[in-house]
Amino acid sequence: MFDQTGTFQRQLFLPSRHGSSGTPRPYGLCVIGNTGVIAVCDRDNHRVVLLTYDSADAGDLLTSSDGLQYPCDVAVDVVEGGTKLVAVVESYSGILGNEPHHAVKLFTI
Repeated sequence: MFDQTGTFQRQLFLPSRHGSSGTPRPYGLCVIGNTGVIAVCDRDNHRVVLLTYDSADAGDLLTSSDGLQYPCDVAVDVVEGGTKLVAVVESYSGILGNEPHHAVKLFTI
């Protein structure tokens, strides 16, 4: 993270989870309004992770059990009552005989 002047402040790391298939690697991210939380795509582990500005792990927003595959970008809008509207772009090129996969999925949480 950098401040408004471009000075480096701290680095955020994606947490490992039991059952994750690989090393956490960040792709797309978004800041969730004024909540102090960032949603980060961990593409290879099929999840969107929540982190606070001070690097604390705030859990998973979505995972493969929600139908997520290869998330590479995310947008989150919090509406009245705290409901989260989440749009996720999924993309996989189809290496090693797997079929390519490209989709936009919408979730209400």
